[in-house]
Amino acid sequence: MVRDFALKSSEGKEVRASSFRGQANLVLVFPRQSDAMHAFLSEASRRRPEFSEQDAVVIAILPNRREEQRIPHSDSSPIFELYDETLHVHHLSGTTDESGSPIPMIYVTDRFGEIVSTHVAADHAPPSVKEILHMLEFVNHQCPECEPPEWPR
Repeated sequence: MVRDFALKSSEGKEVRASSFRGQANLVLVFPRQSDAMHAFLSEASRRRPEFSEQDAVVIAILPNRREEQRIPHSDSSPIFELYDETLHVHHLSGTTDESGSPIPMIYVTDRFGEIVSTHVAADHAPPSVKEILHMLEFVNHQCPECEPPEWPR
């Protein structure tokens, strides 16, 4: 299970991981300063409708404030940006190395907070957004009562 945490968003609001429990699958992205992870977040932002179809929310957990990031940002971005300046959530989530520095990682959880996929992107590129969307589709098919409805929204 993903451990519950609360962090401030780019709008200054506190967001809890548990507030999505029972409502949405999560894609938790710990990007660090990796160009490949930034490209992943940009593509995920562009493909928001596909994440919505899978009842998924993408959350980027950043070790620094927005102005210190190299991640492109738009105020209309569908990705929640949460700031973990003390690295407490990074440590809690196992996304730090032996020296305590953040490592790039992606967790995919089902709507109940169970981790179904973990991707470490330290030495190589993260999975593609397409792969993550396929994982989310698989997760939804594993829980028939949770699967998104067949009819248009």
